[in-house]
Formats: sequence, structure tokens, C-alpha cells
Amino acid sequence: MEGSKKLSFFQALSIGLGNIIGAGIFIMAGASISSAGPSAILAFVITAVYASLVGLNNAELSSDFPSVEGGVYSFTKLTMGETMGFLVGWFRLIAYSISGAATALGFAGYLTSLGLPGYLYFPIALVLILFLAFVDYLGLRLAAIIESILVVVNVIGLVVFFISSTAISGFREGNFAPFLPHGVLGLLVASNIAFFAYSGFNTIATLTPNVENGERTVPKAIIASLMISASLYMLVTFSMVDSLYWTKFGTASDPLSLVLESIKAPLPLLYFIDATALIASVTVTLSIIIAAERTMEQMVSDSMLPRLLKGKKVLVVIVSVMISSLALGNVESIALASNFGIVFSYALSGIQVAITRKREVKGKFRSPMFPFIQIASVILSLVFMVSLGYSALVIGAITLIIGLVVFTVQKEFSMYEHKRSKNS
Repeated sequence: MEGSKKLSFFQALSIGLGNIIGAGIFIMAGASISSAGPSAILAFVITAVYASLVGLNNAELSSDFPSVEGGVYSFTKLTMGETMGFLVGWFRLIAYSISGAATALGFAGYLTSLGLPGYLYFPIALVLILFLAFVDYLGLRLAAIIESILVVVNVIGLVVFFISSTAISGFREGNFAPFLPHGVLGLLVASNIAFFAYSGFNTIATLTPNVENGERTVPKAIIASLMISASLYMLVTFSMVDSLYWTKFGTASDPLSLVLESIKAPLPLLYFIDATALIASVTVTLSIIIAAERTMEQMVSDSMLPRLLKGKKVLVVIVSVMISSLALGNVESIALASNFGIVFSYALSGIQVAITRKREVKGKFRSPMFPFIQIASVILSLVFMVSLGYSALVIGAITLIIGLVVFTVQKEFSMYEHKRSKNS
């Protein structure tokens, strides 16, 4: 992608926002409120701080290594070696696949809430994944143009939701008590669910070589995406809690629709927000596919995965795993399962910045307040990882062991292939 064919700041920002906004408020906010009650508002604040710390790390790393497409996988490999790099890439690919399944199910959930038969829930999600994989196959620039248009609709939809639901409900003081019904643990669980909503900013880091003046533009796009999404999240979460008592949300995959129905909002408004939620689900699923493909392509290029996967076979593998992940069902369990890999990779970002500083690698952007921001990002990552819960930690540990086995086998295979080609 050269010259004028490279992505602009707005297009890179749109792909990031398309991932962040779609994955979060429209789908996961209800599960977050159900876990923490009214303090879900605070959970989104805590997560915004954490995401911002990691975002500053990734902004610096994307500036330091502007020629790689793998995002956090490439940053880890270049700073901490092949083994850690593979594990991060392994976790990211699994997280992308599970996240894509979750947002596709969110799309299906909103459609079935509009009256389509419930038995179409999974088939709709499957068709969406296949369609968006085809869009990605047609080219990154087309996908970026589509995201740029649709993300504007997403932002407008959230602003309209906040204004209208607050105007209809007024201020319902009773909905904010008790503020911490499940204590600090509930708040931490909600923060982890909310983090699933913010994690899309890494998608921008995978685009650096494809963005005009990427080492300057991508850090700006990462920071801007977090500022915009955090502001919207806090406003909308407040209006959701204000409009509907927290115990009513459950694990609904269409929480905004649930709120509007409960306050008897006008049907045109309900249809508009549902349409916006559908669009948001489309933008996030597309951006996840984009990030997953670029991460896996880079891993194949680095011989971290079999060379036979090069080309569009990468996209086939990603789509196949994403479709298989639909069987996980419930959006809350999907979020927590994918978060282990995400938090694992982000826990390393502060260490990676310290390594690049020691090596005197200097990009166009540098994180402020070094090393305090980096230390805080590592500490918060560990807190988030522990608070994921026993099941997520066990799944994460098993996934890590499987990843080490896959890496060892792939390494041995690559060495064998290298020797064979050398002898021939």
C-alpha cells in the first residue's frame, strides 16, 4: 500500500473506533452492569485508565517498529524473543477469534430482538462472519472506507441514545443504590468485561505499515480512539443504569434495546438504536477480522506458523476458528475467556517499552512519564488477570501450555525444512 493508497488518520481511527465501540456498549454493557450493579460506571472509568496506559505503551511501540503488521505480537517478538512473541501471537489469534464470534452473536441477538425467529440466532452470526471475511478479501482500503462511514453512524447513535434515554427517564436516584451490590470483586469482574470493550485499539497498531506516515499517525489514532470511546462509554453506561434497575440486565446481548423498551421509548427511536447496534456489530467484527489476518500473516512470514498457510489461506483459518467459537454461546463467558490472552499480552507492553528505551530505539512518539506509566500498566494487568477468576485462569494456563507445544513442534519443523532445502 503505497502513497495515496495508504490509510489516512481518520481511516485508521475509524477502524479502531469500529472495533472499540461495537464490541463494548452495544453488546457488553449489560453484562458489566449485571456483574457490578451501578458501579459498572466506575468499572468503565477504571478500564479506561488501564486501556490508556497500555495504549500509550502500544503507541510508542508502533512508532518504534513502523514496518511490522503484527501489532502486539510483533512488538513482543522484536523485544522479548521468539518464544514470548509466539505466545502473545497465539493468545491474540484465539482472542480475536472468540471476540469476533461474540460480536457476531451480538449482531444476531439484535436481529432476533427485532422479531426474527430465535432459531436463526447462530446462522445469522455465521453468515455475517462469512460476508465480512469476503469484504476483507476484497482489500483493506475498501474495508477502511466502509468502517469510516459506519463508525460515524455508531457515534451518532450513542449520543442520541444518551440524550433520549436521559430525557425520558429523568434522574432516578434509586437506581444507583446499592452502588456496589457485589462488592469489589463484582467491580473487578465488570472491569474485565468492560476491558473487552476497550481492547480494540490494538487493531490500529496492526495497521502501521499501511497508514500514511504510520509512525506518527498511528500513535495519534490510538490515543484519540481511547479518548472518544471512553467519553461515550461513561455517558451511555450512566444513562443505562439511570433508566433501568441493574438486576434487569442479566446477560442480554442487546442491552440498549432492553433499556429503550423498558422506558417505553418511541418506536422510531428504538428502531434507530437497534439499527445502529447492528451497524456497530458489523464494524467491530470486520475490524477484528482485519487485525487477526494481519497478525497471522506476520506470524507466517516470521515462520512462527507453517508457511503453507501463506496468502489467503490465513483468512480461511481465521474464519473457520471464529465460526467454531460461536458454539461458546453466552457473550459474558466469551468475553472473560478471550480476556486472558489480551491481558497477558498487555502485561508485557510496559516491559517492552523499557527494553526499547534501553536499546535506544527512538520512534516519532514517546510515552510521557516514563517509567511510571509502564510500571502502572504492568501492575494493573496483573490485577486484571487475577480478577478474571479461576476458570479463565485455568483455561489460560492450558492454552499457554498448548501454545508452547505448538511452538516447539513448529520450530522443529522449520529447522527440518531449512536443513532439507539446504541439502537439496
